[in-house]
Amino acid sequence: MVVTGWLMAADFPLLKGEKTPYQTITLGGVEVNVLRADLNHPIIQGNKLWKLKYNLEQAGLTGCDGLITFGGAYSNHLLATAQAAQLIGMRATGVVRGDELANHPEKWSSTLQQCEQLGMQLLFVSRSDYRLKAQSKPVRYLLSAVGNYWVIPEGGSNQYAIKGVAEWIHETTQSMPSPSHLLCPVGTGGTLAGLIVGVSQSAWRCQVLGVGVLKGLQGVKHDINQWLTAHEVACDWSVLTQYHAGGYHKSTPELVRFCQEFEQQHGIQLDKIYNAKSFFALADMIASGAITPQDTPLIVHTGGLQGGVF
Repeated sequence: MVVTGWLMAADFPLLKGEKTPYQTITLGGVEVNVLRADLNHPIIQGNKLWKLKYNLEQAGLTGCDGLITFGGAYSNHLLATAQAAQLIGMRATGVVRGDELANHPEKWSSTLQQCEQLGMQLLFVSRSDYRLKAQSKPVRYLLSAVGNYWVIPEGGSNQYAIKGVAEWIHETTQSMPSPSHLLCPVGTGGTLAGLIVGVSQSAWRCQVLGVGVLKGLQGVKHDINQWLTAHEVACDWSVLTQYHAGGYHKSTPELVRFCQEFEQQHGIQLDKIYNAKSFFALADMIASGAITPQDTPLIVHTGGLQGGVF
């Protein structure tokens, strides 16, 4: 099956030239521009839209029968892929970390329930098999049995994702003033890599900061550097590793209180897993004086509200 023309579907209006809106707020006495990518689609929110764009295009151009990708029980990427696959009429399989969930749908997260409702087949594997991804025995068996499937990495992060994110941020910069800092949350690193490439293409002179949402992100820095070898990069970037709040999907009372007060003041919801930590990091940098009222920070709201808010 060759899927063509899906990028013009009404369900993907931002891919037809519309710009991502941004909102200016005041945080700790500093004017901050918030790139509201959470508003682009009810399910395929934020960065996921652009990370999937060229992956799905390649799946169609190469005549694939479906998609296989990876994620945990609360993965925004799994849900976004399930919705996109349904919209373009392509089968999708999600390989989920945690085989203890296989026969207990009553323990599934709302994310996994929605994935199944959207037609995604779920394959639950052990954590050891999950670490091997496509090289694990269950996934190799699946790939040999199901035909020609396009494999999308965990989080959707690969060179196709980087191309999509870079294109998006490059187009966005045409209608925005150059910021002093550009921030986003970091999981697998594909979005940050795309932002680095897009900022370099746009000749913005700003510092790109990724806020790690889980412990032990030394590996993701290596992945980002590997992806960037294929591009000309001309910007200062780094990953902040001190704001993970204990690890993935974990929080602290201070983080919870910040998000609740932030929503009350600005009317912007922050998901528990990703944006809670990136916006908290920005507020902390402002409070410490690392970002001052003379600066013009821009922060990307990457969506993912299906993961829950405080």
